[in-house]
Amino acid sequence: MNLDCNLLILDYLVHHCYGKTAKAFIENIKALDQFAYLPSQTKHCKLNEYSIIYLINASIKDSIEQGEIHRALKVIEDHFPALLEHDELQHISFRLRCQHFIEIIRSGSEMEAILYAQKYLKPVRHEFKEQVREVTSLIAYSDPFQSQSKHLMSQQRRDRLAHEVNCAILDLHCLSDESTIEKVQRQYAVVTDELERIDIKEKKSA
Repeated sequence: MNLDCNLLILDYLVHHCYGKTAKAFIENIKALDQFAYLPSQTKHCKLNEYSIIYLINASIKDSIEQGEIHRALKVIEDHFPALLEHDELQHISFRLRCQHFIEIIRSGSEMEAILYAQKYLKPVRHEFKEQVREVTSLIAYSDPFQSQSKHLMSQQRRDRLAHEVNCAILDLHCLSDESTIEKVQRQYAVVTDELERIDIKEKKSA
């Protein structure tokens, strides 16, 4: 398999944060020593770029899915500070803060949750106020898992946030949130449908 095909596969793995698979795939490419006959360093650099992004992004995604938001925030601060600093991405950092608050509630530390909310959940934008009201309402329940706000405690919420952060990181690197293989597959489906439509039309007119 040539390097272009390998990059397509790696592109897909990176986009979906298949960490272990991507790592094994990269090691396999290196083992085949394909760099020896590269005409330029461009593809080599591209592969290294993917390696770095996948390693960091997979770590962030795993941390969010496991509820380790403080760990995810630390990695983001170290490697993708723009995600927390850029005005257009403030909703991402604020959602991460809200999720961290939820995870503190999950641990049962009500006082820690109150102190955290006072420090980090002061809405800097009007549209964030509703999010604050929603998540802080968890404090009022003795058992949040049996409350009207129990959806905030779901694994699905973690997974959605992990996906959103993943897409934001890819966007920071000018990478589409859709892998090249998926784009080609979608375009192939469109072309196939159009060809079938034309074929049916021609048969009817024959």
